[in-house]
Amino acid sequence: MNSLEAEIKYLTKNYGIHPQRESGQNFLIDEDVLDAIVESAQLKPDDNVLEIGAGFGPLTKKLAEKVQKVWAVELEKRFIPALNKLGKSYSSIEIIHQDIIKTEISKLVGKKQYRIVANIPYNITSYVLRKFLEQDPKPKTMTVLIQKEVAERITAEPGALSLLAVSIQYFGNPHIVREVTKECFWPEPKVDSAVIMIDGIKTDSQIQEENRKNGYKFSQKQFFQVVKAGFSAKRKQIHNNLTNSFHTNADIIRQILVECDIKPELRPQDIQINSWKMITNALINKDIIN
Repeated sequence: MNSLEAEIKYLTKNYGIHPQRESGQNFLIDEDVLDAIVESAQLKPDDNVLEIGAGFGPLTKKLAEKVQKVWAVELEKRFIPALNKLGKSYSSIEIIHQDIIKTEISKLVGKKQYRIVANIPYNITSYVLRKFLEQDPKPKTMTVLIQKEVAERITAEPGALSLLAVSIQYFGNPHIVREVTKECFWPEPKVDSAVIMIDGIKTDSQIQEENRKNGYKFSQKQFFQVVKAGFSAKRKQIHNNLTNSFHTNADIIRQILVECDIKPELRPQDIQINSWKMITNALINKDIIN
């Protein structure tokens, strides 16, 4: 048993916490992985960091030693006494006892630029990632430890894309930093994990300006309306999904796809993001969506 594992087990006993796998309470007990998460975040001394699910604060402490501000968000009240004790040793740490899903980020960070570094509970991973990417203010980067299977879905390329992958890659560039085996956690989960970093995150105004330069006039809502329609039946060809979802003449949809240089027989997982943008714009121009 290493020192971090011993400390975590002591704290769980001391504070009467019994980790629940179904709630995503799997404590990271590998010091090297903690260091790798911090290193891969490429932090600078003047950075502000938002940590989600701080737990007992082993990652919080390492972040506080690197940056000027850490917002440590934790929902479970039984962790708060330990975090408050840690906060007394580091003036840079602010403990936030809230549900991150219900937290208004603009009120928390104000006008400060920030990064996200976190070991996100498995059961809220997709929601959390989309929450922070779909609304301003967006983080500069996100470095998160998540389930390996989800990490692979997020970073997939055309041929294996999913609605989740498109939803993340529309806003930034995700890549896997390193894989983390299940033995690095206590209690040991059933699956392996991975550290991913999402950089190149664009603000809403940057996305709008980029779309304008390319002659696109769709909104974010319209774009995802089309992508969701396209993925409505993953095994069906794209022309069928769009025809069925928008109750439109099949020949018109085929014509739109051909004009966008997209084979109607492709399946949604084969279509890259720029092609989804062209499809959305074309559907607007044909008054199929408004």
